[in-house]
Amino acid sequence: MKYFYLAAAIAVAPLAIFAPARAADAVVVAQAEKPTGQGTINAIDAAGHKLNITHGPVAALKWPGMTMDFGVAPGVDLGALKAGSKITFTLTHGAAGYVIDSIKRAD
Repeated sequence: MKYFYLAAAIAVAPLAIFAPARAADAVVVAQAEKPTGQGTINAIDAAGHKLNITHGPVAALKWPGMTMDFGVAPGVDLGALKAGSKITFTLTHGAAGYVIDSIKRAD
């Protein structure tokens, strides 16, 4: 009977060794995929580097469609945007919440 338990322990040991690596890989993949959304710009605050956007659902964050203000990363040029523009955007989570880190006009 001792040999049965020893054989079972040896057979299961590799699973315990590799399971944490697989879980860690899943976390890295999830962090690499940035939440994206589509919406319409309502207002631009160039001085504050913010946008007010009415967007559709953001599935990755389980957000419904809504209107909200977003901070915009310093590297994003707001000069080519105007109120009423339809956009696609990606978000990054920072200390102050989600910030738009890229914008592409859809119209």
